[in-house]
Amino acid sequence: MRRISLVLLACLGSAVPMVVATSTAASAAPVVSTAVPGSVQTVACNSGHVCIYKGDIWDGSSNHAKVYDFYYYGTYNVHNLIGEYTVLNCQTGGAGVEGFTGYNGTGSVAWNLSSNNCAGGFWTNLTSTYSVRLYA
Repeated sequence: MRRISLVLLACLGSAVPMVVATSTAASAAPVVSTAVPGSVQTVACNSGHVCIYKGDIWDGSSNHAKVYDFYYYGTYNVHNLIGEYTVLNCQTGGAGVEGFTGYNGTGSVAWNLSSNNCAGGFWTNLTSTYSVRLYA
C-alpha cells in the first residue's frame, strides 16, 4: 500500500506544490501529515533522529504535530507532554532512547526503546515523561 501526501513548500515567499509518494515498507521512514492552516505539511522523522509526535500517527488522522526532533546523544528535558504520543526511534547502529520521570535524566525509567522502531513507532501516554536520553 502506498501513501501519497500533498506537500506545499514555501520558497522565498512563493508556494510550489509537490506530490511525495512514500512506501509503507518496514525500512521506510513514516511520513506524517500535520494540519497547517490553509495547507498540508508533511513532516517525516529522518534517519538518525528520534521524533515525538502528538497522538497515534497511524490512526489515519492528519492532526499529529511533531513536537520534538532529537539528533545528538544526550539528555533533553521535555515539557507539556500530556496524553498520548508516538515516539519514533529512527537512530541507526542500535542506538536507543529512554524516557525518565524526572528532569535531567533523574527519577525512574518510564519507557525504553533500545532499537530502531521507525517503521512502527511506540504509542503511549507520556504524561509522566520529563526528560529523554539518546544513547549508543
